[in-house]
Amino acid sequence: MRSLIIIASLLGAGVASAQKPVDLNEESFSASSGEHGVIVFEVNWGRRWSCAGADNAQLQQLTFTYTADGRASTVDLRTPSRLQVDNRFIPYALLIEPGEYGLTGFDVKIAWSMTDIVHAVWNAEKAGYAGTFTIAPGEFVYIGHFGLDCSSEPIPWRYYIEGADEFDRYIEGFRERFPFVGNVPVQFRLFETTLFGTEYSLLDSAE
Repeated sequence: MRSLIIIASLLGAGVASAQKPVDLNEESFSASSGEHGVIVFEVNWGRRWSCAGADNAQLQQLTFTYTADGRASTVDLRTPSRLQVDNRFIPYALLIEPGEYGLTGFDVKIAWSMTDIVHAVWNAEKAGYAGTFTIAPGEFVYIGHFGLDCSSEPIPWRYYIEGADEFDRYIEGFRERFPFVGNVPVQFRLFETTLFGTEYSLLDSAE
């Protein structure tokens, strides 16, 4: 099935200015003074072989956008390489402007064969947001793990850490990488989507 193969441009925000995310480090965290939020997530940019009937597929771009009052903030993530990327999740922690962000674009390269290569992209101008997440000033929020799903066709998918104990261990590792954040709480609040992920809450595993 190739229902997601759309030849279209990714959404361009028609606003006056755009704020770019900043990698979380001690300097940027101090300069933020609690005015920004921090999103914690991981992305697998690796090539998946034998993906839903395709020879291989690779997630190459994810774009999240927030617009309000003539301003925009865009989280534009791209694969480190189109050729050599390990099939593993890469962690990210980004300081971003607070607000509600929508998934406004993605690009999945799909090779059905050596000569039949196409790109599945999301046309947000026609279809709207493909899901959202929210972030408030001073918040740290885990929004999920992003990679490919190959069950029916190659599409992006939002995975997640399952269970409170596993999430606590994950956040312990996060604090080891960023000791300067101290004991600031990290919220488990997944990117919400009905198209590229399933609903889940840590309360679902409380029993």
